[in-house]
Amino acid sequence: MHLLIPVFFNAPQGGLHENVRATVLFMLVRRHRVTVVCRPGPFAEQMREHGAGVIATDYAEGSFAAAMAKIRALHERAPIDLVHAHPFMARRLGMIAARVLGLPCVVTMHGKYLDSLPRTIAQLDAVFTVSEGIRHYLLTEGEVGQPEKLQVVPNTPDARLFKAVKVAPPEEAEGRVVVSLVTRLDLDKAFILDIFYQAVAHAAERYPGRIHWQVVGQGKLWEAFAERVEALRGENSVSYTGWLQGEVLRDAYCRSAAVIAPGRCTLEAMSCGVPAIALGSKGYNGLVDGENWQQAVFTNFGGVGEKQAGYKEGSVERDLDRLMRSRAERRRLGRFGRQVVRQCFNAREMHQRLLGFYRLAVAAYKTAPRPQVAEAEFLELRLRGLNQRQLSPDRLAVRLECEHAEELQFAWYLLRDGEVIEKLGYGPEPHREIPLPGPGRYRVRCYIKDGEGRKIAFLSPEVAGPDESTSDSVTSGA
Repeated sequence: MHLLIPVFFNAPQGGLHENVRATVLFMLVRRHRVTVVCRPGPFAEQMREHGAGVIATDYAEGSFAAAMAKIRALHERAPIDLVHAHPFMARRLGMIAARVLGLPCVVTMHGKYLDSLPRTIAQLDAVFTVSEGIRHYLLTEGEVGQPEKLQVVPNTPDARLFKAVKVAPPEEAEGRVVVSLVTRLDLDKAFILDIFYQAVAHAAERYPGRIHWQVVGQGKLWEAFAERVEALRGENSVSYTGWLQGEVLRDAYCRSAAVIAPGRCTLEAMSCGVPAIALGSKGYNGLVDGENWQQAVFTNFGGVGEKQAGYKEGSVERDLDRLMRSRAERRRLGRFGRQVVRQCFNAREMHQRLLGFYRLAVAAYKTAPRPQVAEAEFLELRLRGLNQRQLSPDRLAVRLECEHAEELQFAWYLLRDGEVIEKLGYGPEPHREIPLPGPGRYRVRCYIKDGEGRKIAFLSPEVAGPDESTSDSVTSGA
């Protein structure tokens, strides 16, 4: 089988990458062929080193036509059997490729979002969710039709790698209890970071000099995060490892007395026999124990929830207090967590199940194939590029390069600090000069519509509007 996996990401590493990596390695070991469509960079290089093919694309607007040409050429050389897409831009490209080439297509949903699923599920052969809670969300709040297509295939840690091993604690720990935070330090993880700050502040007051915080992760918020932790930690110490993978990540788990982490990282820590506070970008499950383990499994360890609205104040403090009671308590919780992983997250069983779904999807599609769709039917493939230029502090020029632009209509919404402040209706011109009325961060939402009523929309890059002094001078000059 030749599997095509389009995956879109902003951060260079994270749980999404590990999910894809696990699938790729499983398929390659079983002598299947895999091609990953992703941004150039460390992850793409790692995929090549593992033996997977890579089609590099930045998923920018205007890049779909070039990526599709590479996918078509690959399909002619080595026929693709199935497209397994991941969300957002990758899902859009994957579905286009599948419809143009006449291939079955499946999608994995990693979190609490819809990504146009109610509208597109009819063109999909299966949808995999990484927890039962995400499936429940899609069917209830998301009102996704065809529930029979939604299958739960959870993240699973590699138990051969993530197991208990003896490693020395960090040099900076000085005999203290090591508690690790394992997560990306990016804006989409803000809820995790906010709850962690509460834990650090509580420990500074309740356990001064007794805890060493080990932070495993990196991201755009690193500087602000480190500054905040420094202000809160008191007499407790802290160290930063950056993002880790493989054995060094396992060792970081194993040198910890406990871990605070979301999703897949929670599972990896538990697989190592380390007690874990499950804290995801959407919710707080807390210290995984006999009372809440089923809820944690259901939500993919914090992947479903209402963030602060669903958080009970004082929860992380109480869980930290429990961890600090005794080494025996931590060992008991660690053993229980490992038992949960072994029962519910067997990697071999889950990957065999995924491969079984792949084979079923391919066989079913052969019996009832959908008609192939011409590339000209997809506006994404007619868009060749977006050119944006700030002519002056208070004026922005946007131009779309499109194939057969004379057949299309274009509309523009101006957003300031995320809010729409002006709507410029459809017209035949694929370009527009737009005034920026005062200070703020601006983006343009561009719409393209063809004669059949098909349309696509996307956001232009963000620019800064005129500052107060510039804005005042423009107004007085007028």
